[in-house]
Amino acid sequence: MNLRKTYKQQRDFLAGVFLVALLVFVLSFSYKHNVPQKPLGSMLLYATYSKADGINIGSDVRLAGVKVGYVGTSKLDDYYHVKMSFIITEKVDLPIDSAAIIETDGLIGNKYIELLPGADEEMMQSGSHFLYTQDVLLLNELLERFLDWMRVKKGILDTTDD
Repeated sequence: MNLRKTYKQQRDFLAGVFLVALLVFVLSFSYKHNVPQKPLGSMLLYATYSKADGINIGSDVRLAGVKVGYVGTSKLDDYYHVKMSFIITEKVDLPIDSAAIIETDGLIGNKYIELLPGADEEMMQSGSHFLYTQDVLLLNELLERFLDWMRVKKGILDTTDD
């Protein structure tokens, strides 16, 4: 009976070791995929925005409407700005004065990053930061701007005295 008990203890111990090893593997795999991985033939670029509503990890990065990469990470910096990393194919040469603008497909479509090439002769390297960015323009903000413009126009045009 003592042999049977030690066999069961050994089996339980090995099962526990296997489960712990499996857990470590899964956690390390999960962590590895949350850190931006730079695939071969690509470069990692960064941009900072005041707000980035609708942009998620995996969102498209486009140049002239063609997908050239995707958003790798998105996190807040110490000043509550959104710092994003982009993984871009290295075949794309971007001047260092290029811009990264948040755009929308149509009026209420998906958001993506549109790259606007600059004119400088020096090109961005992996690890470079975009100096020029433009935040997302939300539909309600656009409507508010339009209504404010209309109020101003009405005030200018409405010159009737009571």
